[in-house]
Amino acid sequence: MIENFEEIKKYRLILNEINGEEKSITGIQKSLEEKGINMHRLVLTGYLNAMVELGILKEKEIKPARIFSYAGQNRHDIYNLVGTSMRKYDEGNAGYNSLLVLYYLLERPIFSRELEKCDVPIPTKGVRTINSQYRNEYIKKLAEINIKISASSVLIEPVDFDKAGLTKLLNFILVSEYDLKRYMVVNSNQKTLD
Repeated sequence: MIENFEEIKKYRLILNEINGEEKSITGIQKSLEEKGINMHRLVLTGYLNAMVELGILKEKEIKPARIFSYAGQNRHDIYNLVGTSMRKYDEGNAGYNSLLVLYYLLERPIFSRELEKCDVPIPTKGVRTINSQYRNEYIKKLAEINIKISASSVLIEPVDFDKAGLTKLLNFILVSEYDLKRYMVVNSNQKTLD
């Protein structure tokens, strides 16, 4: 289902160790070891360098150490999470699937700007434009978390959605983010193709 699940897990572990603080490579490595997670220093350094290049972390040098912290605001917000997961799930329908998930989770129509933040195409089929009396309230609420909504950003919602399909999408997001396999029992009687 997820080809790079272990890498996603390591990425999450490292972000959890930094947890809004400034930490050195040694500090992160020791903290992981205290939790029973042994990650070679070179592997950890590689992950940290990649996260700096992606703009997730920032790095500063305080001799003799390099210190890592979050780059500005936490880039792993609901839009990033939903957009990334829905592109992995079904690239061709990522826009519509992101709309479904956000509409369900936020319990309101979604601005086209929010889907842009998910980095997915704005869907045109199976959706309708809404003129909500709460538009200004939505804009104010989003402004509180530094999301600017322009006057041209339309509110849309799905015309209809399948709850079973939505459940699959939410399941995929959770499985992508957390190591759920440790809670599961693998069916050894399942037949495989040779």
